[in-house]
Amino acid sequence: MKAATPAAALGHNAFSGRNLALGAAAFALTAGVGYGAWKAHQQAQRRRGVASVGDDIERPRLIRLRVLFGSVTGTSERWARRIAADVVAEALGKGINVDVSVEDLTTFLFDVLLEKPAEDSEIVADVVLVLLSTCAEGAPPESCAHFLQLLEDHVYDFRVGKEVFSHIDFAAVGFGSEEYIPAGHYCTAASRTDTAFASLGARRLAPLLRVTDTQDPDLQLRPWTPQFLASLWPLASGSRSAVPTLDDPGPEEEEEYSDSDESTTGSEKEEAPKAGDSDVEDLDKSCAGTLPEKGKAAPMLTQKMRKQLTKEGYKIVGGHSAVKLCRWTKHQLRGRGGCYKHSFYGIASYNCMEATPSLACANKCTFCWRHHKNPVGTEWKWQTDDPVQIVKQMVEENRKMIRECKGIPGVKPERLEEAMNVKHCALSLVGEPIMYPHINALVDEMHKRNISTFLVTNAQFPDAIRALKPVTQLYISIDAATPDTLKAIDRPLFPDYWERFLESMRALREKKQRTVYRLTLVKGQNDGNSEAYARLVALGEPDFIEIKSVTFCGDSKTSGMTISNVPWHEEVRNFSEAMLACENLSERYELACEHSHSNIVLICHKKFKIDGTWNTWIDYDKFNACVLSGEEFNAEDYGAPSPAWSVYGAKEEGFDPNEQRKIHNRTKRRALAGELSEQQLTRYASTDPAAMRM
Repeated sequence: MKAATPAAALGHNAFSGRNLALGAAAFALTAGVGYGAWKAHQQAQRRRGVASVGDDIERPRLIRLRVLFGSVTGTSERWARRIAADVVAEALGKGINVDVSVEDLTTFLFDVLLEKPAEDSEIVADVVLVLLSTCAEGAPPESCAHFLQLLEDHVYDFRVGKEVFSHIDFAAVGFGSEEYIPAGHYCTAASRTDTAFASLGARRLAPLLRVTDTQDPDLQLRPWTPQFLASLWPLASGSRSAVPTLDDPGPEEEEEYSDSDESTTGSEKEEAPKAGDSDVEDLDKSCAGTLPEKGKAAPMLTQKMRKQLTKEGYKIVGGHSAVKLCRWTKHQLRGRGGCYKHSFYGIASYNCMEATPSLACANKCTFCWRHHKNPVGTEWKWQTDDPVQIVKQMVEENRKMIRECKGIPGVKPERLEEAMNVKHCALSLVGEPIMYPHINALVDEMHKRNISTFLVTNAQFPDAIRALKPVTQLYISIDAATPDTLKAIDRPLFPDYWERFLESMRALREKKQRTVYRLTLVKGQNDGNSEAYARLVALGEPDFIEIKSVTFCGDSKTSGMTISNVPWHEEVRNFSEAMLACENLSERYELACEHSHSNIVLICHKKFKIDGTWNTWIDYDKFNACVLSGEEFNAEDYGAPSPAWSVYGAKEEGFDPNEQRKIHNRTKRRALAGELSEQQLTRYASTDPAAMRM
């Protein structure tokens, strides 16, 4: 005998027994069990003669909804579960029978989609909702690339009928960035999925939704979700309504990647993208120095970006700038040594402020130590802050962070006091500082405050480089020596990235102040062609070439880089010597300095070697006098002699003997385990290498 428990008896007089059953299903979903498991449990209860809530109520036929996601950083998965919960909750209120499952495309069995419900099945509608991020060049996340490959194989296989998905109703959501529309990679994977489902006879329940990371996802999904649900519920009675094919934010094939799972680079649109392996957000074309149209400027940072950057220690200044305390600042405050800029150029790390006036960048480099929490872009189109106020707030925020170091054990009081006076600014924190349309005014304000400027640009804005006023030292990042490698390493947004790269070097050559090529070596990725790098030197004729090992900042879903991609200092040395031996480079350049603690070597133009002494250091007072005079000056006018301990080959290997190096216990353990070479043991031991083994 079947017996239903009255809803009122359970204290739920607003719900029927059917609603309570759905409530149990909803609970099963949130617990990771799913409607199917819940239903199987009910059937088992019946076989044992146990009555279940709602057994005596005639059930509507079932809507089966599979919510499939493909993600890298987790954004698609979070929204898949959120929408699934919304479906269950609304079905509960409407008394509609739904079977909702949330599945990762990484492990989802494609052939399941080909199985049509049996004619006597209670399933009246088979619905698939796909939420998909996009990776490099518009590809899906590598872990689920096979799904899209199989899907499109079925589209083009003449043996597969064009109505093979005729039993399916579907919708698709892509996560990316609208800034990739010009590059042709805005939510491409989701768009390809949407097109393929329709090509195989599936019925579209809602238009393709592209969710851009430049806006709050809630504001984009909020109007779309009710539209999807409004099309979903009539399926219970067998009725359907026509839905537009696309939301048409751009050409169907022009899409991109971010999870923000999204990455970069323009490519030939006729090529089918391959599986990507990285995450990214992103932007568009033009050049730095372009102001947004009046009335159309938006904030650069979404609330999510601001929250993430703040959590990682960034002090956000205004709407698009930031400062952050460098670990070397803390080291030298305690007398434990400064960064390579101290060894090469005479900068006291505790007097140096690491900052940027633009958190946006035109690249999404695989080795970016900021893990792509910042936006990307190719032109300035955001709300713009005043440069004088930016500098003022940067200095104030930096001083606040210095004050917080007071309680760090070992901090030297005299250095803490001196650190309150910002003397140097490394405009290289994150993003592309030269994109800021008032970069010249900002640099002027720095110089008025007697703050030297080291500006780093990613070699994608040659016109902005030419328009830039004199800075103390101007860098361009030379991350690869061939177009393909640059595309793979930097993942630039500009389709003409290589031409911009070369032209940036030519623009650098026109500068009269100190210029630098900055090479970041990623072992196994861009360290195999020293001769090609040497050929690039002739384009820019830089004063200095810094060759540095990549910094590993832990595992990141946006990059497959591991500690094995970090070269040892000996390997950086070997690469530098090999590069110097190519293209007659040694006739004009020479190995000048090194800083083994940072795994970096400095190659210097011989004009800075005066009477046998390197002059890589900077007379900052002299530079300030030159720049404020308004008269023309050149790089040699403010050089200063380099100390003997900083010179390449010196026993100190760039470590200031006035500082006290701290050897970590992990290094000692590796020494005891025999994992360090004799050269490494010599570097770490203050006297006898054997001391490290004791």
